[in-house]
Amino acid sequence: MRRTKPVSPVAMLFAALIVGAVGGILATHLYLSQLTPSVADDPGHLPALPSRSVQISTEQDAIVEAVARAEAAVVKIETLATAQPRNMWEYMLGPQPQSGLGSGFIFKYEDRFLVLTNAHVVADAQQIAIELLDGRRFSGRLIGAEVDSDLAVVEPIDAPAQLTALELGDSDATRVGEWVIAMGNPFGYTGTVTVGVVSAKGFRPVTPDRQRDVIQTDAAINRGNSGGPLINLQGQAVGVNYAIFSPSPQATSVGIGFAIPINEAKMMAHFLIHGGPWVGIGDIMPNSPGFAQAARLATDKGVVIMGVVEGGPAHRAGLRPRDVIISLDGREIRNGEQLRQAILAHKIGDQIELVINRGGQEQTLSVTAGKIPR
Repeated sequence: MRRTKPVSPVAMLFAALIVGAVGGILATHLYLSQLTPSVADDPGHLPALPSRSVQISTEQDAIVEAVARAEAAVVKIETLATAQPRNMWEYMLGPQPQSGLGSGFIFKYEDRFLVLTNAHVVADAQQIAIELLDGRRFSGRLIGAEVDSDLAVVEPIDAPAQLTALELGDSDATRVGEWVIAMGNPFGYTGTVTVGVVSAKGFRPVTPDRQRDVIQTDAAINRGNSGGPLINLQGQAVGVNYAIFSPSPQATSVGIGFAIPINEAKMMAHFLIHGGPWVGIGDIMPNSPGFAQAARLATDKGVVIMGVVEGGPAHRAGLRPRDVIISLDGREIRNGEQLRQAILAHKIGDQIELVINRGGQEQTLSVTAGKIPR
């Protein structure tokens, strides 16, 4: 699998997860229920419709109302970036501008209207344009983007003073089987919605070498939907659409889409806006019996620190490469995703307690969460 940049076509891998999936075909759910036999002996008596039809109508109304509450906050994002030359011919022609397309949504943070989207939509953009459902357009400035989480925050520039913000829900409260709605601009079709259910929750294999805590849904997600919201029937964002699994080179939806839980997105938005909490741990590697044996580590648990930022909080606390993080604040750490989320749950200045294994000996170190150097 390859991550794609918003300024070039999304790379398509056969039988692989397509990151940067951006869009959707409106999935219409038809409810077919058989008529119950009439209790009357008269053959001309029409049978009564089952009571389930009332429930269906209520669910359809709830979907329509949820979309109406959320649609004004969903935006189209267009980007312009300079593509790096891939061959001698392109090198001779010089830098060429390329455009990209994605989705996002407006949220309110400390009385500021900001846009949440995927990092791969805007990370390399020199210009960002934001378009509302009613056609109004304004520029955007990238506040920050984080590749591992694939989340980014954009600040509107020269926008109306009052924008419509989408209410952020609680992704932990979502239940498998409940209705959800994917919103965005697939293939540039503004204001598109698709309907499905929460198919699964928790850690799923989103790439051949990585599992991630996601919301899986069968609501159709296609190219152009990246960064758009996944909402519940209350019109609240419970996820950020970001990827699909596709068994075909066309990278079209087959009913397996993934959204980043909104609770993670809230923490990452805070991190990007404030530049922390940051501890300065570089690359890490999930530990395993095979890796521990090859690296001659004394334990096969936790995650292995491959590097620390010199002068950063982790370095000042005494952490070193090859240290194995066993737990953080008493919570067992088994992979990089858990470590990242546990750190994001803190604030700048918090003391973070790490239990590490170094050369077969466990010890506890306290790291003060800091701010990313600008």
